[in-house]
Amino acid sequence: MSATEPVVFHNALAELCGISSPIFLAGMAAISGPKLVSAVSNAGGMGIVGGLRAAPRLLRRWISETRDQTDKPFGVNLVPQFGGPDVFEAQFHVILKERPPLLSLFYAEAYPEMISRAKDAGLKVMVQVGTVGLAKEAVARGADIIVAQGSEAGGHMNRGTIALSALVPAILEVAGHRPVIAAGGITNRDDVRIALAMGATGVLVGTAFVATHESNAHDLYKQKIVDATADDTERRVGYSFGWTYGTPHRVIPNKDRWNVLKHIGGGARAIDAPRLARKLSLYAGQGVGKVAGVMSAADRFAELAAGLPHVTASSAQQVDFQMARARAMEMLTGLRQTAPDIASS
Repeated sequence: MSATEPVVFHNALAELCGISSPIFLAGMAAISGPKLVSAVSNAGGMGIVGGLRAAPRLLRRWISETRDQTDKPFGVNLVPQFGGPDVFEAQFHVILKERPPLLSLFYAEAYPEMISRAKDAGLKVMVQVGTVGLAKEAVARGADIIVAQGSEAGGHMNRGTIALSALVPAILEVAGHRPVIAAGGITNRDDVRIALAMGATGVLVGTAFVATHESNAHDLYKQKIVDATADDTERRVGYSFGWTYGTPHRVIPNKDRWNVLKHIGGGARAIDAPRLARKLSLYAGQGVGKVAGVMSAADRFAELAAGLPHVTASSAQQVDFQMARARAMEMLTGLRQTAPDIASS
């Protein structure tokens, strides 16, 4: 290892999930596909497939394609907001058969047995919440990891309106030994440092990874994120594609006057017509003002990872030398103090 090569930051969360660094990709519906998921996992984090609105056959194919592109751990996010209980159960059967290392759940409070069933199959279970009450429910049901989603987050949010700075400490108090991941507005190394300083064990990132080459987002969507400022998102509770009316979500609002689609929140995919990307109000978090350009997922990951505590080989050696020197001085001081007693005996 070279003198400047960083030592991998490995904490309890990374150990639990078998990854090198506690940086998680948000499982964004249709956007977090095999290319993006595998890129994040290959970089040392936890890529998560966006399972919402994925028919069981497509979900199985995406899991297979992800495995073709990485031998590292990854997860799948399920949200029972599309197709009803039967579709959700069919998706869950795919998870039980394919057994990705991590199952991420969101808005699944009505399915409490899912956590124990997944854990019985050997999966780790992560639950995303926006209130302390929901965190307590997830803990009581056996969740391994709690995601504290602050109101800064893009896309869909829990019904809580608590900012990350207040939510993380509050959830830490009820999480017990479980790792707590911070989510909402996290786009760069400084955000990661702040999240860890609040007590989070890792971060979950969505918007910043939308603006990467590997994401399934439409190029116009990616550019809209790059062009946006911190003033350009708003929280809504109206229409959003594929979700129950009234579900809270954060978007970059479309302000075209004669445009019915501006009232609908969504995430435009690469396969969608450009018109859709131009007309929808697009999902994005409050960190958009810090996303300066579209880049590879590996580069985005490296920027985030720069906010993790790390030491270089040379600094580690210096610390070891200083500790050894201090121990030697302590021993020498002790010998000097006992020397008169030895001489008089």
